[in-house]
Amino acid sequence: MLKSIKEIMQQATCEDKRRVIRFTSATAIVVSSMIGTGIFTTTGLMVKMGATGGDILLAWALGGVIALCGALCYAEIGASLPESGGEYHYLSRLLHPALGFMSGCVSLIVGFAAPIAAAAMAMHIYLGTIIAGWPVRAMAAATILLLSLLHAYDVRLGNRVQTALTILKILLIAAFILGIWLDPDNASQLSTVDFKPALGASSEFAVVLVFVSFAYSGWNASAYIGAEIENPSRALPRSLVAGTALVVVIYLLINLSYLSAAPLTEISGVESVAHTVAERLWGTAGGRVVSMAIALTLIVPVSAMIMIGPRVAEAMARDRLMPDVFAKLNPRGVPSYAVFLQAALAAIVAVTSSFNSLLIYIGFTLNIFAALTVISLFRLRLRGESRHRICTGYPVTPLIFLAFAAWMTVWSIRSEPRATLAGLGTLAICYLIYFVRSKMTRK
Repeated sequence: MLKSIKEIMQQATCEDKRRVIRFTSATAIVVSSMIGTGIFTTTGLMVKMGATGGDILLAWALGGVIALCGALCYAEIGASLPESGGEYHYLSRLLHPALGFMSGCVSLIVGFAAPIAAAAMAMHIYLGTIIAGWPVRAMAAATILLLSLLHAYDVRLGNRVQTALTILKILLIAAFILGIWLDPDNASQLSTVDFKPALGASSEFAVVLVFVSFAYSGWNASAYIGAEIENPSRALPRSLVAGTALVVVIYLLINLSYLSAAPLTEISGVESVAHTVAERLWGTAGGRVVSMAIALTLIVPVSAMIMIGPRVAEAMARDRLMPDVFAKLNPRGVPSYAVFLQAALAAIVAVTSSFNSLLIYIGFTLNIFAALTVISLFRLRLRGESRHRICTGYPVTPLIFLAFAAWMTVWSIRSEPRATLAGLGTLAICYLIYFVRSKMTRK
């Protein structure tokens, strides 16, 4: 049986010894989870769908607003329920155990295994621009397994490595942006940026926002490790909002750099956009250097998601919705069996999935549970159980998030029916498992 909120709070008090992650590290986890595959791969796909430079910047700005609204909602929920598990934990306690179970199952595959695989694949796609015949899928799987061994060993060590990698990542991105803007040979293309008013009401723009939503996924990262954050009622919401705001600024600067350095025709449909831009400005050698740097930065979100993802399986196992072994902690406080489960799932996805279809499938499916979690904020306030009124602009803030989520969901179904049907199929399978399991439990 699922625990009551009172029991959860008592358990959180008993587990204070696990709270080793500070605000700065929690913020680094949010930033490193967000800045990854999407920003380095999706801009070219947006152009291919008919977006102009103005449409692209508008989409990234809107995505930032949506992510910030979501972060504020999650901040209040997470401060009131400071336990690990993310959406699984929130939905189980605030809406219905079935939704929590479905969210947990989806998180294992769609929320973490698939994005881990996508980030690892993107990392090696960039390396493939340097080394001919580079085995992208095999090396992606190997990267996932090696990083999983690190995070299965020790929380503190994995946390230190993650923070260091995040700092290095931001420095490399800053160097890339400054290199473009300070290049004397860079003839700015920003004067040609315009908008297509008709695109904003089309299914294509909705799919563009799905791409953007995927790139911003991770704004809720620290919500998955609430049991391991020091002073979670304060540090967790601050990390969500601060990390998300920083990434919004970085994303807009990166896209301004893309648009100033290369015409849209050259990046249309290109997955390795940064490589194309660098090669245009600095030649083949420059393109290789940037691709190597981007590949290095893409190891960071892989590491971050490998660190936080297993906490969902751990939370479900504690509620006896998964085998007990996945809740077992090693002597250093890591749910190592859950880490290895996620590594296996991510490696399988990496060697069996195509990159583009993966993006739509992830963005569409995660959007549904993020929206449900935001809805649960209304339930939390109606119950009078919100311990910290953090969501600025309530109820307008959650309503903005929900409006965009609904719009993207409807248009995604119309524009990309196969990928969205796969997402809906995943939800149906998860509910069927819950239904069968609940029937068996009652007997």
